[in-house]
Amino acid sequence: MPGNEKCRFVCAEYKYNSIEPVAEGKEYTELQMDEMEALRLCDFEGMDQEMAAHSMNVSRGTLQRILYSARYKVTEALIENKGIVITGGNYKVSTGCRCSLRCKKCRKEVTENE
Repeated sequence: MPGNEKCRFVCAEYKYNSIEPVAEGKEYTELQMDEMEALRLCDFEGMDQEMAAHSMNVSRGTLQRILYSARYKVTEALIENKGIVITGGNYKVSTGCRCSLRCKKCRKEVTENE
């Protein structure tokens, strides 16, 4: 029996929350916010899984499961020409960057606010 799911931290909400399929009437794949954050930290920011897991306040094993799920969903959407909708999940927007190296998203927000 699985334990209580831990709340995952994300640096910020995303401005865009969907990618539209090319053809009308196509299906959508739902990507949870914590899956998007894991992809962003590991694949876009280039963090290793240990650092990304710390940033999201989860274990490395949990982060790895989140990444596998997210990568499967994104690949499925690309191969089957589905749209992607980013929604839901058990997450909390952190009040400050938890990354030991300030991530690109946080550095951009600091620059814009100065």
